[in-house]
Amino acid sequence: MATFLLEIGTEELPASFVPGALAQLEARVRSTLAQAQITAEKLKLFGTPRRLAVLAEGLPDRQPDREEELKGPPARVAFDAGGRPTAQAEGFARKAGVAVGDLSVRATEKGAVVFAVRRLEGRPVTKLLAEQIPEWITGLEGPRLMRWADGDLRFSRPIRWLVALVDSDVLPVAIAGVSAGRTSRGHRVLHPEPLELATAADYPAALAAAFVLADPEVRRERIRTGIAAVAEQLGAEAEVPAALLEEVNFLVEWPTAVAGQFESEFLSLPTAVIKTEMIAHQRYFPLHRPGDPEALIPRFITVSNGDPRYSELIARGNGRVIRARLADGRFFFEEDRKQPLEKFLGKLQSVTFQESLGSVAERVERLEAIALWLCGHLGLGGEQTRLVARTAHLCKADLATQMVYEFPELQGLVGRDYARLDGEDPTVCAGIAEHYQPRNVEDDLPASLTGQVVGIADRLETLVGIFGLGMLPSGSSDPFALRRAALTVVRIGWDTDFELDLVEALGFTVELFACRQLLKQPADTLLDQLCDWFAQRLYGLLVERDGLDYDLVLAVLGAADTGYTRRALANLRALKLRLDTLVAARKSGLLAQIYETAVRVARLAGKAGIGDLSLENFDAQLVADPAEAALCEAVQKFAATAEAAEAQEDYSALLGALGELAPQLGRFFDAVMVMVPDETLRTNRLRLLAVIDNNARRCFDVTQVVMAGGQSDNDPIHPKVRHG
Repeated sequence: MATFLLEIGTEELPASFVPGALAQLEARVRSTLAQAQITAEKLKLFGTPRRLAVLAEGLPDRQPDREEELKGPPARVAFDAGGRPTAQAEGFARKAGVAVGDLSVRATEKGAVVFAVRRLEGRPVTKLLAEQIPEWITGLEGPRLMRWADGDLRFSRPIRWLVALVDSDVLPVAIAGVSAGRTSRGHRVLHPEPLELATAADYPAALAAAFVLADPEVRRERIRTGIAAVAEQLGAEAEVPAALLEEVNFLVEWPTAVAGQFESEFLSLPTAVIKTEMIAHQRYFPLHRPGDPEALIPRFITVSNGDPRYSELIARGNGRVIRARLADGRFFFEEDRKQPLEKFLGKLQSVTFQESLGSVAERVERLEAIALWLCGHLGLGGEQTRLVARTAHLCKADLATQMVYEFPELQGLVGRDYARLDGEDPTVCAGIAEHYQPRNVEDDLPASLTGQVVGIADRLETLVGIFGLGMLPSGSSDPFALRRAALTVVRIGWDTDFELDLVEALGFTVELFACRQLLKQPADTLLDQLCDWFAQRLYGLLVERDGLDYDLVLAVLGAADTGYTRRALANLRALKLRLDTLVAARKSGLLAQIYETAVRVARLAGKAGIGDLSLENFDAQLVADPAEAALCEAVQKFAATAEAAEAQEDYSALLGALGELAPQLGRFFDAVMVMVPDETLRTNRLRLLAVIDNNARRCFDVTQVVMAGGQSDNDPIHPKVRHG
């Protein structure tokens, strides 16, 4: 069995390029081997700032011999009436490389067809790999690829060397003027001499001897343990963000954790400023007192790629850099603190949010109005409303500060710290920072009431404003993060006790923009568009992300039924509870028990188009059959239970009552003909069934449920609904 090595040596690659390139390279290698019916016992990828490499162990010397089946012309064309081969048969045989007598005829959906089976001799693996290597390299994609010298190849950085070995043999490969050999390179500083590889299997050990940890997993763990060891020596804990660890991992080849320091006077700066300077700008790991991430100490850890013997010198150099950055931060901080946070609101008049929507100051006015409306809608008390209003008033003020101008990623965090220094209520301070949350997929939702309400108001203002201009996201383009905005509103609604009527909230916001003449389409059209948008996001969240059954999601959300969808959006918390109840009912078997009867009721009731929730319009004088009389009595009880269950948001009680009603319905259908010729009697019986279905729809639309072996009008992957 053979070992194969490919190493692509380059000038320093961007850290963000390497992980994606390794994933692409692995996929391409695996695809090539699979298509050639070759199996590697082990496939390992290596990557550093100066190299991408793949090592495949346990490869056969040759790919296996195999058969290939070729489809030819129809039999009626290939052979004449006497069964003799025609020119078409002979031509097909020549193309396939077989004798005419080896052709076979097989029945297909389109009639009898001629087939040929030819045997292909396996090729040497070395030749196959040599042919594929250039395609693997030129096929790698990434942002901002470049050309160099006189070549046309586009790659992240210039390729400087290639190693292509099968055991000890060099493969004849050349790309971008670089021919493959067995010469690699070690660490740029610690091992500047060329590195000759005797065999492919020597690769990991040879690079480690040349001060290169080529395995990203090994290197990442070395960084993690090195940081932890240095922090322990200092009696501190290190903050190690996952994204920073990943970036640093692909910035170094031989990592050494080095402790640096700065003057303690800089600790008077807001913690967020110090951390941002370290993490975002310098790729340092902050240190804090054990158990208290906010209690920073004037030390940090940087991961060096240089000579460990000069760690002290490296630490001093990094210390000078961070002191200069913190000095800049202190200057911005001191300039900003010459006036309270509220004074910066006036400067927002000159900050444009979106050209057609005016300044950020105008946006804040709209946001305040939406937040106050939400307070009334959610029934918040006077003091809670005051705090929310104050948070909405101040939440964008820091956008005009020098600190946020210099460090935009600190928006909200600077406002929180400045408000705290101004003596604002702690809840207001928290809300100023939290209303931006979640800032990314790993971030938490707002924890404070002010952050939750202002966060919802902020997203509603953005959604209505941008949609009102007709600037809908298309494909992967979503510059205003409208998809995330919609999901954030939903997630906050689910995470709180808010009885948020999303349709009313959107309606108020749409009218707010309409009154200011900021819409480029009718308000009703915009509201329909927004409701549709939220339904799409909900479907994607529940089905594609959470993996829930698509039919149950449609059963609570509505499919091509705008009215039912709006009912669902009118109570986000109830929507989630209804769905949870359906999921539990499917697992327990209750849904299967009530399904057939409930669907029959729904389909008959649908023909009547009656929206009654009670038997108020049902004529009991027309009841003649005992089964109908018994059902009428049971339905009265069911309707009362359903109404109470919805009021208490106890949807399991509603489904339980429907389950108890099912046997009675079965007896009714056995004894009574619903669709009788007499229109009055028929309508009366349909009215009885409509009461059942309409009350069941307080929880779900049973016609959207698909039981095992059933048929659905909606494709589970691409549902044919308005909101799919």
